[in-house]
Amino acid sequence: MTESFPYHERVGLVRAHFSLSQTAIAERLGLSLRAYQNYERGEREIPVALVHALYAEFKIDPVWLLTGKGPMILEVEHAPHLDQALLDQVVEAVERFETGLKKALSVEHKSRLIGLLYEKSQLLSDVAGETLSKAKMRTLLKLVA
Repeated sequence: MTESFPYHERVGLVRAHFSLSQTAIAERLGLSLRAYQNYERGEREIPVALVHALYAEFKIDPVWLLTGKGPMILEVEHAPHLDQALLDQVVEAVERFETGLKKALSVEHKSRLIGLLYEKSQLLSDVAGETLSKAKMRTLLKLVA
């Protein structure tokens, strides 16, 4: 169960799963070795671009990466399309929400909020053909934060 691992340790689990060195995975993801090492050590937050690169290169489930829930690798025939625009909206909503708080969210809490909102937004889109409005995102964030 990887939910108990901090998100940066899940980045290291991906590398270990594919038996890659830090240099090799950094190259495959288009990162400098130092930048990759900072993400794996948890010294820098994982940017949306890295979540997308891990999905594109290795089919890593973004929800698993951010929350530890579900499978690490999506099966190709069942792999949902990562909606980069939606993910950007969700990250922006969480960051706007965080600026209104007295205390910054922990990386783990922030990543769980992003994962939850993204998952719910995708579900709403798939089931009802609707998108989660910014107002609905704010309401959800207030309920779960």
